[in-house]
Amino acid sequence: IRDYKEELFSNYCSRIYYLFILKAELRLTLSCKQYPNNTKTMNRTEYNSRVRSEVEVLKHQYRNDNSAFLIWFLKNIFCLSEQESVDSVVDGSRDKGIDGIWVDENDEEIYIFQSEFSPNDDRDSGDSKIREFSGVATWFSSETEVNRLQVALINLELKERLNNLKISDKIARGYGVSYVYVTNKIFDVNATEYLETTNIDAYDNNIIFGKYTYMVEADIANTPKTLELSNSTAIIYNSATDNSSIVLAIPVNQLLKLDGIQDHTLFSRNVRLWTGKTRVNKELANTIKDNSEHDRFFLYHNGVSITCSDFDFEPANNEIKISGYQVINGCQSLVSFYQNRANLSDRMLVLTKIIKVEPQSTLIQKITKNANNQNAISPKDLKSNDRVQISLQRNFFETFNNNVLYRIKRGESSIGYDDVIDIDYAGQLIKSFYFDEPYKTHLKTSFYGDDYENIFSRNMTCQKIYLTYLIHNTIIENIEKIENIPVRNYGLARFTILRIIKSIINDDELGSAIIQNPNDYVTASVKSQLSTAVKKLFELVALDINGFITDYIASVELFDYKNLFKKKEFCDRMNTAVLTSHKKSVVRHPEDSFQSIFESLTTEE
Repeated sequence: IRDYKEELFSNYCSRIYYLFILKAELRLTLSCKQYPNNTKTMNRTEYNSRVRSEVEVLKHQYRNDNSAFLIWFLKNIFCLSEQESVDSVVDGSRDKGIDGIWVDENDEEIYIFQSEFSPNDDRDSGDSKIREFSGVATWFSSETEVNRLQVALINLELKERLNNLKISDKIARGYGVSYVYVTNKIFDVNATEYLETTNIDAYDNNIIFGKYTYMVEADIANTPKTLELSNSTAIIYNSATDNSSIVLAIPVNQLLKLDGIQDHTLFSRNVRLWTGKTRVNKELANTIKDNSEHDRFFLYHNGVSITCSDFDFEPANNEIKISGYQVINGCQSLVSFYQNRANLSDRMLVLTKIIKVEPQSTLIQKITKNANNQNAISPKDLKSNDRVQISLQRNFFETFNNNVLYRIKRGESSIGYDDVIDIDYAGQLIKSFYFDEPYKTHLKTSFYGDDYENIFSRNMTCQKIYLTYLIHNTIIENIEKIENIPVRNYGLARFTILRIIKSIINDDELGSAIIQNPNDYVTASVKSQLSTAVKKLFELVALDINGFITDYIASVELFDYKNLFKKKEFCDRMNTAVLTSHKKSVVRHPEDSFQSIFESLTTEE
């Protein structure tokens, strides 16, 4: 099939046969897709059903079919958090063909999305909608054009998204722009031909299915491959656990001998898969195409890491044979090499680390995690080793008898702990509860900048952090009390509710004392009494929150909850309204005060 399909396609009249061949190939491919537990194959019907059920849940929580599908795509293919995915979507009337915007600050890349969700799976998708989407690029061609878009007749969500992300400023500073088209249809020949002439990253149901399923552990490639080396220089390391490894300079074109680059099964254990035409990947492609840089390519590249069940190094023949292999670090590079293989030369060498380890060994996960964690050092990583964080972590261990993990570094195991509080989450809790700024909880990077010493001050004890954790966790466990579904599922809204509960507790004599010194309330049996009291208080306050949201929705043309919960004015207004309403309730019903609720539980016991 594969030998003849290109010849057939060269003849315009044979395209229908070409489509039949593609369909046959597809069926062969689909029969090999695996569930995460590798116990059964996932056929196309099961996959489509699974996606539809997940999209339906998102539709119920958030938006229409198109928006829910794009949120699903961003979560499952782009690996964004749910809050990031929801925030990115701006689909609606007067959206100028722009359904979503997301910015990768690390790669300095702006992503513009358009999605199309069909009521029927795997229908043909032509080129008309893609051609319309290609026109969106005009709006992002310069700072001036973005400014024109912002003052054009567009929906409020899109306008707010452009402003909040400072898109015009980022364009002026040289950020790249990638355009992504997403559909659960199948691209026909017209769409495929047109896409070859554009820079649009397009995902139809075939492509999404492939990417969705290769994010689980695929079968390890067992066919041995012999890679020829430019020289026999090597660093060999033999550990006491029989996990030997070798470091070599391997020609790039030799690495393309490895099976699974084109269908990406080679990278099933890589923590980040192919991310498309990002700025970094585009720059890598440009370097590959510049023949004058090939001799220096080894100096520029960070290297590739491969695990294998066995390798045989033959320095006399300048070659190495590997079997049972997987690439755990280097997906972006190898896909770029493959896509630009016509421009490769024998002078392009890559530092390659090959590690011998059994395919089912848990060591592979540790190697993968550590190899990829070294790619970028974030401000949070730098702070994880300072005395404040180390001291906080130690205090958590000592105060809670090693039952609570305050996780300050990526990769710290949570096994054996009752509760886990990540450093990012702690910063969000502190911002909401002690600084009354829930509208800033999505700005995690700022926690480790100028605000760091204020957030993690000497007065911020492990007991105070754990108090906020208990209250926030109680809110989440009872979040169904909030009637508006998008609001109750939105992270910033939940932190806003935390701030409201804090304001009410702080307005109470006993509550204020607990906030000032929570030591006796978070470490003993009183902890469950505190959680129960917060639950009962939240059940009362939820009525006022629901009333405020209902009234606000009735007063505006568009309830843009994603942006409202990022605005100080709205959050302050909501906090004041609910607090005032609760104060009035306590005057009429003193038993509704936090102290009365708490003490009534003591009486019951």
